[in-house]
Amino acid sequence: MDRVKGELTVQKIVDELYDWTARRMADAKENNSKADEMLLKRCAYHGLNFAAPFIVMRHWADIHQDGQYWCGEFETDDVDWRLTELLVTIQYACQRHYFLAMAEKYFDDQLRDISVNAHRQQKTIDAFNSLPEEFTVEDAKRCFSLTNEPAARMKISRLMKDHFVEKAGDFVENGTTKAVFRKTGRVMR
Repeated sequence: MDRVKGELTVQKIVDELYDWTARRMADAKENNSKADEMLLKRCAYHGLNFAAPFIVMRHWADIHQDGQYWCGEFETDDVDWRLTELLVTIQYACQRHYFLAMAEKYFDDQLRDISVNAHRQQKTIDAFNSLPEEFTVEDAKRCFSLTNEPAARMKISRLMKDHFVEKAGDFVENGTTKAVFRKTGRVMR
């Protein structure tokens, strides 16, 4: 990597990481967890940093030597993104495992200093666990305590992008076609 000249063309992965982080940040906001927000801010950097050497090696055929340096251009693809997503998910799980309790204590102590004690709940995880294996938008509204259908659809969309749920099919109720979703078996932590 020290002998690679030029810019690593990973803008597509950076955009995906931005979306991945935004989905997690939305969950952290719903959970009222500043600790989770803080831990998330570090994950995308590390995920891309660890994936970069693998990405360069996968596209080595598009790189040529120019004097002492290697240079060339290539486009990242879905395999590059899937590796980066795996690494950023592992990074996030490790951050939560090793630092979440400490970060929550830090923010609780700050709140206690101003005579306020916030109780944090894992609302997103609890709500996801309360969903039936197969569910509708109405079930999502009920389990996630959402007040309207667009918010429930947005939540389901985030869960689908993170591979926690998938569309199982459609059914007709009172002349209206409605979607049925199913959990993939992936555990939310």
